[in-house]
Amino acid sequence: MAYSHRIFDSIERVDLSEWQQIRASCNASIFTDPRFLAAVEIGVKQVEKIWYIVLYDENGAPAACTCISLMTVDLVDLADPALARVIRYTPFLSSWLRHWNVLIVGLPIGTGHHTLALAQRSANAQILPVLDRIVCDLATEVRADVIVYKEFGEGDLTWTAPLLDLGYRRIATPPMHFFRPAFEDFSQYCAALKSHYRQQINRSRRKLKDGGLEIIVLNDPEEILRLYTPEVHALYYQMAERATIKIEVLPIEFLHQLTLRLRGEIELIAIRKDSQVVAFGWNIHTQSSYHAMYGGLDYHLNREFDLYFNLIYAMLDCALTKGVARIEVGLGGDAFKSKLGCYSEPLYVFVTGRGPLMSLIVRAAGHLLIARKPAAPSFDILKSVGCRWRPLPLGLPA
Repeated sequence: MAYSHRIFDSIERVDLSEWQQIRASCNASIFTDPRFLAAVEIGVKQVEKIWYIVLYDENGAPAACTCISLMTVDLVDLADPALARVIRYTPFLSSWLRHWNVLIVGLPIGTGHHTLALAQRSANAQILPVLDRIVCDLATEVRADVIVYKEFGEGDLTWTAPLLDLGYRRIATPPMHFFRPAFEDFSQYCAALKSHYRQQINRSRRKLKDGGLEIIVLNDPEEILRLYTPEVHALYYQMAERATIKIEVLPIEFLHQLTLRLRGEIELIAIRKDSQVVAFGWNIHTQSSYHAMYGGLDYHLNREFDLYFNLIYAMLDCALTKGVARIEVGLGGDAFKSKLGCYSEPLYVFVTGRGPLMSLIVRAAGHLLIARKPAAPSFDILKSVGCRWRPLPLGLPA
């Protein structure tokens, strides 16, 4: 089958009816929603350029779409700590290996979701080679060092397998954590816990109460924008600095754009002390899913009040009361989330080098290019009688 394509330099120029038709065909996530993409395009400053590609079949029907991002990545902020130390303290390597021009088939920010939508995944063997030729032409034009397709779950590995035949290496990245929506609210969840785990949660929550701190949940865009000032956003920088992977630092403009464009689907949870925000969490929800996204906190107060723990508790309460079928608790914090009963699923990227040298580096050291921590153990946290996790429904749109 012969495919044609169109490339756009802004989501505003894309035929949104075609884009949405493809998204609906494959239950694509909210992170392919044109509103989310527009917020990224306008608000994320470190991305150098974004393209949007739509493929059409021989009958002119839209068959696939994705976005492509170009950005410069500091390998030290991304790689395994051992490799990062070698690069940082070896002047020769640091001068030519440290900064990569990366063409990303996907978003320039971490969401745990890819943006590659196929109207019929059974056509993957025909569509992916066509798309990759377009991507490679763009890579040549912008002189990219590597091409990366991101971020795919285990359920995507079958239909993305043609990328392996095209010379890409599949590399595991930090996993996404999920919480099974088996309870009506957080109180019911706590009642189902073994006493040891319930006491830990109660101890953290008492710290807030005894300290006079309050938790507020905002859904109204105007209220969110009034609360979320540059001073509050500075708490995000504290958390971002401690992240294992630091390829993106989100400006406040991006979060403001999300607030305005995803009206009714953005939720901001904040913890206040003496009317001052000391911790917050940004979340996105749809009819079927809840996504914990970005957060920030005052680390000087974190140990005293367990701010991070209490943010997660508040987020789970909001997610459970909405009755969604899928709760994403985000990346990182593996051990703590495991003790809450979360489970994790691996994520993967597909990477290829451009030119003989970069191709050799990806083949030889690909497993060191992205930092990972050992998987956290699972914990038996629920009472044995009458408390069972409800299976997670599959195939629901996010």
